This record gives sequence, structure tokens and C-alpha cells, in this order.
Amino acid sequence: MAAGVAAILLSMAATVASGQSLTARTVRFSSTTLGGQATFAILVPPDYDSSATRYPVVYLLHGGTQNHTAFPARAWFAREISRRNVIAVMPHVPQILYNPRGGSLPFEALIAELVQYVDTHYRTVAARDGRAISGLSMGGFGAVVAGLTHPEVFGTVGAFSGAFGSGREAMPADAVTALPAERAPFFYLACGVADTALRASRDFVSLLQRRDIAHEYREVPGGHTWDVWDPQTLAFLETLTSRPRFVPIKE
Repeated sequence: MAAGVAAILLSMAATVASGQSLTARTVRFSSTTLGGQATFAILVPPDYDSSATRYPVVYLLHGGTQNHTAFPARAWFAREISRRNVIAVMPHVPQILYNPRGGSLPFEALIAELVQYVDTHYRTVAARDGRAISGLSMGGFGAVVAGLTHPEVFGTVGAFSGAFGSGREAMPADAVTALPAERAPFFYLACGVADTALRASRDFVSLLQRRDIAHEYREVPGGHTWDVWDPQTLAFLETLTSRPRFVPIKE
């Protein structure tokens, strides 16, 4: 009986440990940009605590009506992130931070704080080739701006249904032309053919083509929904596996 109980307890412990390793946790830190606390969710690889490895980081930016729980809530998230040996970071970005001021975006300061915090508190590959940033809708717009304005920070950028077409979320041509092609990150872009953001996506791709900036662009069935964002986020994660320096480093 004692042996049976012990076996059950060991099994329960293993299940709990496994569950913890596949669950994103919420972290808060002091933010000068927000004048208070910033919030992000993070998922580290299952063997993070038992290794000395440094891991590449993928930042995933949510859409305008969402928050840091948007990606972790997807059915594929824990499984697909955990098997890829990356650290995934999902910040909560208040929508107002994407409002342009004087040619810059306040959210960039938050992203800079976040990258510094993550690199300081976690074992990361703290180099541009070890960092990727992507997002959907408003978050796709933010990811693209981050890549264009800080190519020294992010080596790969993804945008799915990027909301950079008009108004406050316009993507000016000079943001692309000011960036030398050899310094630009690699861009992965996707949009549903029934999405109102399709024209903006095509226009942005045309800018990249004229500047000879490396990119991949996909038009897929669907609109401004998770039916597009789920598979395209997974496709972006798969793209990262082909990036030559987006790999763990054992120490």
C-alpha cells in the first residue's frame, strides 16, 4: 500500500511539475514609461531551471482589444512554444501607447524597458539575432515599428493583419526608406484576403520590395480573426527555426 501511495504521489508531483513548466506566468515590474507597473506574461522552456542554457526570445504583441493573456489562452500556445526551446514574452501594451507623438511612439520606451528587464532577469541570448518580435493587428503594427526603428534590437519581425494602414496607425514610407537594407531585420508578414488591412499590408510589402529588404509575405483565406492569426503565428515560429542564430546557447 505504501509503495502504491508513493507511486501515486510521485505521479502527481510529476504532473504538477509538468503543468508548471507549460504555463505562462505573469510578471510585473516598475516602468518609467507607464509611471507605475508594467505587466507581461512569460513562458520559459521546460528544462529552463535544470540547465545553464541561454535561450532566444520571441516577443508576441496582442491586438487592440486584448492584453498579455491573449496568446497564452490559445490552445496551441504552451505546446508549440515549449517544444521550440525559446522564451516567449507577451507584454500588456495599453492601446494609447501606440499613438504617435513627434514621429516616435511611446510604446517603444516600454518595449526598451521590457527587453532590458527580460535580459537582466532571465538567461536570454541578448543579441538582435536572438530576439524576434511579432504581433497581430495593432500588435503587428507595433512589431513592425519596433523592427524599423530598432533594427539593432530585433533580428526578425512578424506582423499578422498589421494595422498600419491609415490614421494614427499609418506606416510612413520614410520609416522604411530611412533604414539601410543591410541593417534591416527579416520581416514575415501575413494577412487574410477578406481583411480590411489587406491593402495596407500590400502597400507595406511594396515598400520593402522597393528597398530590397528581406521578407516573406503570405495572403491567406480569412479576415481579421484568430482563424488567420493562429496558423500565421505558428508559421512565424516555424520561420524562426530557419534563422541561423536564433538558437539556444549552452554554457
